[in-house]
Amino acid sequence: MEIRVSQSYPNNNCKINNTKLASTYKSDVNYDAFITSKNRTQTSFSGLFSKIFSNKSAFQESKFLLNDIPSEFAAQISSGIKRVMDCNIPAQNFNCVMTPDELREILPDLKQDSFLATEKNQKRGIYCADLDYQTSFSSGNENIFDILDNVAQYANDYYDQTGKNFIFALTDRDSIEGLQHALRIIGSNPEKFKHVKFVPGIKMSFAHEAPNSNLGYENSDMLIYGINPFSENVINFVETTIHKRKNMTINFIKQVNQLYPEFAYSVIEFAQQNRIKYKKGFCVSNLYWRAREYAETKGDTAIKGISMVPKEILSEAEEILNELDQVFLGSNQGGFSALGSEIIKDEEVNKSIKEVFSKYSTHYDDESEKVVSEAENLYDEMIECLSKEPNKPVLALASPYYFSHYYEAKDPDTFEKVVQFIEGLQSKSNDMLLAFESVAPSYDIDSNLTTISGNLLDKYVGRHKINLFNEYMRKNTNLYEVGGSFANRNI
Repeated sequence: MEIRVSQSYPNNNCKINNTKLASTYKSDVNYDAFITSKNRTQTSFSGLFSKIFSNKSAFQESKFLLNDIPSEFAAQISSGIKRVMDCNIPAQNFNCVMTPDELREILPDLKQDSFLATEKNQKRGIYCADLDYQTSFSSGNENIFDILDNVAQYANDYYDQTGKNFIFALTDRDSIEGLQHALRIIGSNPEKFKHVKFVPGIKMSFAHEAPNSNLGYENSDMLIYGINPFSENVINFVETTIHKRKNMTINFIKQVNQLYPEFAYSVIEFAQQNRIKYKKGFCVSNLYWRAREYAETKGDTAIKGISMVPKEILSEAEEILNELDQVFLGSNQGGFSALGSEIIKDEEVNKSIKEVFSKYSTHYDDESEKVVSEAENLYDEMIECLSKEPNKPVLALASPYYFSHYYEAKDPDTFEKVVQFIEGLQSKSNDMLLAFESVAPSYDIDSNLTTISGNLLDKYVGRHKINLFNEYMRKNTNLYEVGGSFANRNI
């Protein structure tokens, strides 16, 4: 793909101090070419933007919007990007970035159809917002440049149609790298994004009690809007989260390897199996469950492999190793007997692994009667972090329908338990929890809604249940609605 540079901007000579950011696009990305390009490819915005506006010409770029008075939030972003990425971008260039207070003002006007990118909604100018979009830094497949380019093109044409700006949020899961890059791109060419109201966001995971779960706890996600990704407070919180998850996983694998060295557990091997999650600047929640699965599967495979060896060979090998133990160690350790299929069983290994796992994973502590975790953020910890921000963010529960599974409340008569739980979260949120996600990407995965068969009836039943849940939330809570355009279009 050829990208032509039409003009240069003085703020494009930015140096990236942050090691993670510097390595992300070290050789294959040219910021200057991107922000001045008029010939970007027409890649689809998650495959959903129709071709209604595709034949219109791209708008012209300009250097800066120096005449506008910047908001306090814009000034904070400008200062932060200077410190983290060594970029001198005027605060005025971030005036298209929506402040948390601006979002609070417009939330009452947004409804479910506002987030559904159907052709009908686009033609009528109803589809006006996407508040749950993830980049390739997280769970998404698209790079940040293509995403922003398509958003800018759609927003420009949406403005021509309605005279309004398109509202868009990036919400990478437990990661702010993509958001930092996005703000640099937007600030480097504000004219290109003049019809976008950009909402800097993140999807944060948190652990909480779930009385009817087999574990007594679950992990859920909260959409955080109006977050400053250059805030030292936020950066430290996200980096601590990543460190906790990776550190817990490493310690767990090391300990099971000490318990069963004959299985040759390896952190490197586990990392290779999960390389997609390790190579990015984030670490997916519940990563330690993958570590437990790795430990159990590898142990099970080793035991089954040994059990297929003829007993006379096992016996001979055991005698040889026992003799070596006596020669070199002066004792009879029974070195090989641990692998004997008649001595160690699958259930014994799994029980031992679970005991080790319980020390590291999130769990319900009977003594304190609370959920504790060394590997995940608790809800109160997340609220404490966000409350320190000078511009208090807006919170929205991500995919709250799944709370019904935690409380066995899959029927409308029992949705009351979910609402009671949400009210508890809201009371602890320092007035930040204002919305719930009625249109969620995960709601479009039919196998998670009903059965694995995936037939049309299952799809209808799953979406019907979500509709019932959303309607119950509207009637029985004071929360507004948010959503993502690429979620369930037929809901």
